[in-house]
Amino acid sequence: MSAQQHSAAPEPVAVPTSRFDRATLGRILEENGTLVVVVAAFVIALLADLRNALVADGWMALLSGREVAQHGLPSHEVLTIWAHGHHWVDQQWLAQLALYGLERLGGIPLVMLVHTVLVGGALAGAALLARRLGASARSVTWVCVPVLIAYFPGAAVMRSQSLAFPLFVAVLWLLLAEQWAPTRRVYAVFPLLVLWANIHGSVVLGAALVSGFGLIELVQGALATPRRFPRRAAVLLLVPWACMLASPYAVSLPGYYREVLVSGGFGRYVTEWAPTTLGWLTAPLYLLVFGGFWLLGRAGRRLTGFEKLVFAGSAILALEAVRNMAWFGLVALVVLPRLADELRPAVVEPARLNRLLATAMLVGVLVAGAGAAAHEGSWISREYPSAGADAAVAAAGPHGKVFANERYADWLLWRDPALRGRVAFDSRFELLTPAQLRRVADFRNRVGDWKATPRGYQVLVLDPQDERKVKAALVRAGDDRVVYADHQVVVLRRASQSG
Repeated sequence: MSAQQHSAAPEPVAVPTSRFDRATLGRILEENGTLVVVVAAFVIALLADLRNALVADGWMALLSGREVAQHGLPSHEVLTIWAHGHHWVDQQWLAQLALYGLERLGGIPLVMLVHTVLVGGALAGAALLARRLGASARSVTWVCVPVLIAYFPGAAVMRSQSLAFPLFVAVLWLLLAEQWAPTRRVYAVFPLLVLWANIHGSVVLGAALVSGFGLIELVQGALATPRRFPRRAAVLLLVPWACMLASPYAVSLPGYYREVLVSGGFGRYVTEWAPTTLGWLTAPLYLLVFGGFWLLGRAGRRLTGFEKLVFAGSAILALEAVRNMAWFGLVALVVLPRLADELRPAVVEPARLNRLLATAMLVGVLVAGAGAAAHEGSWISREYPSAGADAAVAAAGPHGKVFANERYADWLLWRDPALRGRVAFDSRFELLTPAQLRRVADFRNRVGDWKATPRGYQVLVLDPQDERKVKAALVRAGDDRVVYADHQVVVLRRASQSG
């Protein structure tokens, strides 16, 4: 018997495995109609928002994937000026290579469609796991609504992290399934972690999940049978951290994780790394956190110690940084519906209406997906106009240097490989020193000797919203003239390099 088997086992939803036909599909839609409608609406929203889903991190992933494909795994920075020669640990190399391969196969539209499938599939997987653990479809649906709002900001953006969401749900599924029926299947978490270790830095979360599961099992097993060493628990406790190092960059990864997760200080410069403050967009997160703890106090007996630990830990991480909201949303969707079932008796689902609405929404997903696939890449990337990139490249000439903020740098390098080594910096802030990060912030906020920052650069590429005052001050000083401008990007040609 598992050491975690201290609460009543759930009554999982039966999913036929021997035969899957129209009748089976119909029953699933009738029982889960409202949930299907909500998840499908989320996928349609993702597809409708694809024009905003390709931003700096996406361009960086595609660019880095091209670097790996054409030049092999990088060891030192060669793309930008400020970080030139610095040791570059491209921890996400496999995800980037995969995204670049998709772009070569089907262009930007295929990349964005696969991204939608990955993040939408992760949400659907979390909802299905909640149902398998015994939660009612109605409760999963109600919890899913605020989860969507917490999950959307992090999940909507195409980047290497898109490939990590399904891995997170898969690891969580394997661990939760072990709580009542221990099997050797739990060891499948290790190859998943090895894959994840080359996909995205969030593998730290996966390793923590498995290690936490092993720790609880170790303690409970030692208390139950003091004379017997729980080898399985020890393996689950220790091996995940070794899996994190299963990478071509194994020796460098401890320093990389320390820099990014502990000492990077990105929260002062990047909104995603800053603490999550209460506002209209983050209110659903606070509802899930505080409502979830209230439910734990009321009906926590339905959860195991591991589930309580995962919920509390992910909630703390979500409040600590905006970028962690998506992971907490997936955890909340798995854990909270069973607790919500304690608040009211089960209801009879309107079978025919559920089936009709769910079918209509699934058809809507197919139509929206076909519509997105029919668009050219220029429709998806229209926030990054090709005319603006062409103007910047022409103004720089064959040897000129370009000062662009992190929003545009990787996009320019992707558009014109000849700019390789001639752009100041890009979105890989982990390659910059604290002093360089301050220079970026000072330039944007026009603090101190901010005009000295772009000195020696022939071209400036600015954001017309966030850096409009910078652009106005430079043009007014007479050292720069506008060679291209629209509501997405402004390109300035410097009249003198002294700035």
